[in-house]
Amino acid sequence: MALTLLALMGLVGGLFRAEGHRPFDGWAYALTGLICLPLAARRAAPMTVLLTSAAAYVVYAGQGYLPGLHLWSPIVAFYSLAALKPPRVTAIGAGVAAGVMVASSLALHAPLFATLAQAVAVPAVAWALGNVSRQLEQRNRQLAEATAQLEYEQRRNIEHAVGQERLRIARELHDVVAHHMSMISMQAGLAGYVFDSDPETARTAVGTIGATSRETLDEMRRLLVLLRESDLEDAVEAPHPAPGLNLLPALADRAGAAGVDVELTTGGELATLPSGLQLAVYRVVQEALTNVLKHAGRCRAEITVRREPGVLRATVRNDGAPAGRTGTGGFGLTGMRERAKLYGGTLTAGPRPDGGFAVELTIPLPRQ
Repeated sequence: MALTLLALMGLVGGLFRAEGHRPFDGWAYALTGLICLPLAARRAAPMTVLLTSAAAYVVYAGQGYLPGLHLWSPIVAFYSLAALKPPRVTAIGAGVAAGVMVASSLALHAPLFATLAQAVAVPAVAWALGNVSRQLEQRNRQLAEATAQLEYEQRRNIEHAVGQERLRIARELHDVVAHHMSMISMQAGLAGYVFDSDPETARTAVGTIGATSRETLDEMRRLLVLLRESDLEDAVEAPHPAPGLNLLPALADRAGAAGVDVELTTGGELATLPSGLQLAVYRVVQEALTNVLKHAGRCRAEITVRREPGVLRATVRNDGAPAGRTGTGGFGLTGMRERAKLYGGTLTAGPRPDGGFAVELTIPLPRQ
């Protein structure tokens, strides 16, 4: 802006000749530079820029040069002052701007009425525009701060929800591991009791101990990885049974009693899956049905759980939830993704092309 105004004023001053005014010479170019170039720093030091530009303009007009476009540099400087500084500082700048207008009118030999009108009207308009700009800047800054605070709170809430879900998973896996250890202890006692009298039963018990201990170690590894990723403090554990996939029909019946027409389809050998994995899939299906009840109400839902070669797939689809609503009111999807991550799986959730919503869980299965 400073360079543009300097070029325009220099061009107009050099080409335009007016009777009764001093020719545009080298001194005029120097004063023009002093009037325009300080505008480059108008945001950093608006009062200093206004005083410098106004003083140079008064000298320029006092030397008898034609004011022309030169008047706009002090006015722009005053506008910047009004946009950046509080009213008490702007009031001082308004007096300076009014003085500039009086000097311009005197240089043009304007009538007294026109001189006074310009001295009042032009600074008032510039002040009003600058004040609007200052208020908009303040509101934008407050809005940016509020947005940053909301984003921070949202991150904190998500982290808290993830932590709570991890703690819940850790408690449930603790119960699973405790159940396995109890089975190992019982089988070990049985093997010791019949070791001599019934070797076949003892061998079966030892085989059960081996299989159960391997499954327990896998669950313990997952549990330790989960706890190492979180910074949760110790909490009081509430013992409760860990549900498995055998309870899916009862879960579907409860959803049906609440008004959802549920169709459950299972496939493959699900009973032999590790109990911790069954628990994770059960919780994902349970949370997905909860979201259906919350956001879709009475509708039709399809639950499909299939064990395929090397992969376990669980899908919950419904035809009643409007796109963009299911799962947005809380942290249910966050918890489901944590459970999928625990077993190296993936979870996708989103609106269906033909309406409704779908949650799909895919978990890779290790080769036995």
